[in-house]
Amino acid sequence: MLHLLVHIDTALFLVCNHAIANPAFDAIFTTITNGRFWIVPGIIAAVVFLYFKKKTAAMVITLMLVTVSVSDPVCNRIIKPLFPRMRPCNERVHIDGARFLLGRKGSPSFPSSHAMNMFAQATLLTLLYRRKRVGITAFSFAAVIGFSRIYVGVHYPFDVLAGAMFGMMVGIAVYGVYCFVKAKYACAAGQGWKN
Repeated sequence: MLHLLVHIDTALFLVCNHAIANPAFDAIFTTITNGRFWIVPGIIAAVVFLYFKKKTAAMVITLMLVTVSVSDPVCNRIIKPLFPRMRPCNERVHIDGARFLLGRKGSPSFPSSHAMNMFAQATLLTLLYRRKRVGITAFSFAAVIGFSRIYVGVHYPFDVLAGAMFGMMVGIAVYGVYCFVKAKYACAAGQGWKN
C-alpha cells in the first residue's frame, strides 16, 4: 500500500514538475515560492489594512502572527522529525525527468512548511471574516504557493496536501482559542469578525 502511494505521489510530482513545465511558469513559480519576495508586499498590505480598518486590523494581524508562530515550529520541529522523508531534490533521490529549479536540498520533505503556514493563515482568515470571497481568495493564494513548491521540485504533492491539512488544523485551533478568550471577556464566540 505504501509503495503504491509513493508511486502515485511521484507520478503526480512529475506531472506538476515536468509535464507542464515552460519558461513562463519557471519564472513565475520560482519567484512566488520565495518567501523573501512577499516581505515588501506583505508590509505594504499590513500598513494599508491598518490604515483603513483600524478597529480590527491590529487584532487580525496579531492573530496571523500567532498562527505562523505556531504552525512553522510545529511543522519543522515536531512533525518533520517524525517523518524524515527525503525531498525529491535530495541528492540521494533519483527521479527521471525531474527538474530542481532551486537546486538540491537535504532537509526533510514531509510536510511542506510553506503549505502548512499558508493554509493555516487561509483558514484563520476564512473563520474570522466568514465571507465567501475572503475564503476563496485566501485558499486560492495558499494553493498557488503549495503548487509552486511542487513545480520547483522541492516537495511531492502529498507533502503539500499534508501541510494543507495540518495547517487548517492549526488555523482552527488558533481561532478556537481566540473565540474562547473573546467569550471570557463577554464577547459573542463563534461569530465572524465584524468590520
